[in-house]
Amino acid sequence: MNKYLTLADGTQWSGTAIGERQLEAAGRVVFNTGMSGYQETLTDPSYLNQMIAFTYPLIGNYGIDPTVSQAPTVGAQAIIVHELATFTDHYTSRQSLANFLTTHHVAGIEGIDTRDLTIHIREAGSQMAILTNHPVTNFKSKLATLTSQALVATPLPAVTTTKQPRIAILNFGEKAAISAELQARGADVIVLPPTTSIKAIAAYHPDGILLSNGPGDPTDYGDCLATIRQLAHRYPLAGICLGHQLIALAYGARTYQLPFGHHGLNHPVQACVDGSIMMTSQNHDYAVDPASIKATPLIVTHTELNDGSIEGLRLPHQAVMSVQFHPEAHPGPKEAGQFFDNFLLTIQKEAVINA
Repeated sequence: MNKYLTLADGTQWSGTAIGERQLEAAGRVVFNTGMSGYQETLTDPSYLNQMIAFTYPLIGNYGIDPTVSQAPTVGAQAIIVHELATFTDHYTSRQSLANFLTTHHVAGIEGIDTRDLTIHIREAGSQMAILTNHPVTNFKSKLATLTSQALVATPLPAVTTTKQPRIAILNFGEKAAISAELQARGADVIVLPPTTSIKAIAAYHPDGILLSNGPGDPTDYGDCLATIRQLAHRYPLAGICLGHQLIALAYGARTYQLPFGHHGLNHPVQACVDGSIMMTSQNHDYAVDPASIKATPLIVTHTELNDGSIEGLRLPHQAVMSVQFHPEAHPGPKEAGQFFDNFLLTIQKEAVINA
């Protein structure tokens, strides 16, 4: 059956329905430049209420491996591809991407020129879009109908191990790989809702706090900022992606929306301290305003080489650090994983100082 993708500026593409074929959807359309990792991308909670257009022309060729999903459900509202693979060939595959989309009730479209769509988003900016079964004449009315059916984030269950040190992750939409990377380094991980009180957090006796990634505009989380500042005075504190932005806001910086975001696996990031460069996985639509940093105690530690945006922060004389990129990858290059090593080393140093 036919499917129609219509952007807020009136631009429209037609193609063939995939996934939950009859389902219509709405969300902010973004493009992802990764050549692989479609399963991890679709299950990344940061994509909540967004439509993902994959720039690589063939998606789904190695199927679905149930062990690599980053959340129990698909956060994305819809998938947009040039071609959905009908044949999968990989020893870890247990089902096709087509079946996976149907199982998780995800709408999609294939057969459109995703290069044309990507160029349009780069020039006109990321924007709201709708995916419908028929051409739309009243975009605003249809958008209002579909957005009222938008998904609500499904928090991950609490995860605990029996190792040390103990890290409490405030879960704004955590990817499972973050807990896995900490556990692989010998940490005991506790995943808690972001609204957990200071008293309740303290009852777990954490050695450090990590603010996870998550969806949406960081300024929508204003109620959490006072808690973040209190946590920073009590524990070593780290933030990833949304967590990085929230640390910036908590100390007086501002954030802004990027024209079309960073969604891919090959973003070069440079460390300010020694000039070293690493390739990183990124997925965000907002960034920290560099001009606003001057009025805060924060120091920039990393920058993105493509557009100069801030990719890392720290608080001098306090164990607070953050990165905009995804050090856990999944998908993406692993070279940024040193962030977890540095965080755990900071926790050990703080333990010695406070002993």
